[in-house]
Amino acid sequence: MKKSSFTRWLAAWSLASVSWWWPSHSIMGATDTKRAVSADPSLDIVTALEAKGPHPSLGDHAKAFERLVGTWDVEYTDYAEDGKTSHRSGEYILGWVMDGRAIQDVFVVYPSASNKEREVFTDLRYFDPKSGTWHAAFIDPQGAYVARFTGAAGDDRMAFQTQDFAGTETRWSYTDIRTNSFVWREEESKDGGKTWRLSAELHMKRRGAAAQAAK
Repeated sequence: MKKSSFTRWLAAWSLASVSWWWPSHSIMGATDTKRAVSADPSLDIVTALEAKGPHPSLGDHAKAFERLVGTWDVEYTDYAEDGKTSHRSGEYILGWVMDGRAIQDVFVVYPSASNKEREVFTDLRYFDPKSGTWHAAFIDPQGAYVARFTGAAGDDRMAFQTQDFAGTETRWSYTDIRTNSFVWREEESKDGGKTWRLSAELHMKRRGAAAQAAK
């Protein structure tokens, strides 16, 4: 993605971005009950956001993202307009939040020779039953950037588009989806979607898949 292509990704809702990294009581469908008090009050917002699964109101619409819940190891490849490529590694974490009515992902890019600090970005997605589409808010706190995406989810491909990036139309796609792997692509168009240029490709492998297969 850009900034090296990827830096346009969102990483907002910073506490929400780690909402599934701490174990806690699920509040999905339990709005009338009190949550257990965290030993560390600074984590109360995190435990409040966590959900163990999708809200029942989503029905079959939740299946597209439910299969991606978990942690994935990522190999990033960015393609510049001059033909140069760059490679980095990181991880991708996805899980349900906000009583299971939304799903959030977090992209982490590990430090590299060109960037000594890790990069963290996030998406928050929700389904709109009126339009039958998914909406996403992408926030990049390091780059102070926000973008809004709209898209659809299918069995082997999910695609989301935005015009919030100045001068280009941007498409993010989940493709070649398998149980333990998938490919994420970023493409951009400067002619209203007539032609597209691949600007980034991310190869995902589910963490722990090899160990599970060996059992």
